[in-house]
Amino acid sequence: MPRTIQEIKTLSPRFRILVIGRRNAGKTKILKKMCDSDGSDLQIVDANGKEPVLGGSVDTGAESPGAVAASCNQWAFINHRPQRGMSDIENEITFRSNPLFVFHDSRGIEAGAEHEKDSQLRTEYLWNFLRKRSMSERMKDQIHAVWFCIPMDEQRAPSAEFELAFFNARESPVPIIAVCTKFEALLDSEMSGEDDSSDAEEEARQAAQSKFDRTVLQALRGTSHPPDQIVQLQNLDEPTAGCAALTERTYAAIHDKTLSDLFALAQHNSFSIGCTKVLQAMT
Repeated sequence: MPRTIQEIKTLSPRFRILVIGRRNAGKTKILKKMCDSDGSDLQIVDANGKEPVLGGSVDTGAESPGAVAASCNQWAFINHRPQRGMSDIENEITFRSNPLFVFHDSRGIEAGAEHEKDSQLRTEYLWNFLRKRSMSERMKDQIHAVWFCIPMDEQRAPSAEFELAFFNARESPVPIIAVCTKFEALLDSEMSGEDDSSDAEEEARQAAQSKFDRTVLQALRGTSHPPDQIVQLQNLDEPTAGCAALTERTYAAIHDKTLSDLFALAQHNSFSIGCTKVLQAMT
């Protein structure tokens, strides 16, 4: 018998996602798009439920105490750079605009890993975090999905030292979605500066897709434990851009019925998923 919404929220009131990726991979934009937020309602708390202490002073220009707190949290999330070896992966990132999602960010773990002799330990740190969370008896404390962001404007992505090393390390206990961000960079590289006709754009799109399939897609699928789903995102800077594709691929990767229902309740990006859940509730 299907669980009610209240029963689902009792087991896990929020859907928990670990977001992995290089700096400037588009992680912040994805979280804001998924939560219909401009970033002003961002909140960050540590493992004890307290706001982490910021390093340095911040001139937020905000007037109200609430606006100051929101601005400081946003500044910490986007600009704070922890010391090497220090990680705030345990911190919980939420947006008041969509309290059903809670995120963990890998920032500080992978930074510079490819150029340091302890890079394998940094990949190991991510896996240790996933393993520890997966062993939790309470569903609400587990990681329910992983978004691994790989920017397409980075010529070496996916790199053997970081992205591919992660997928070659071991099989994940939770669904992992490889999110190939900034796909417009591949399109731009295939466009001729002299011809911007619709035919030229279509040719560039086909060439970019072919290049993606031969390089990125083949490399990811050739790892020991490929991601459960792979999705392309582009032009996230545009106000009308959404994350419907990421939403639908994430939903497809979740096999636990309770978690898939929870994700369907939390997401705001896919009309088709919302309709599917409504129809299921009526039958």
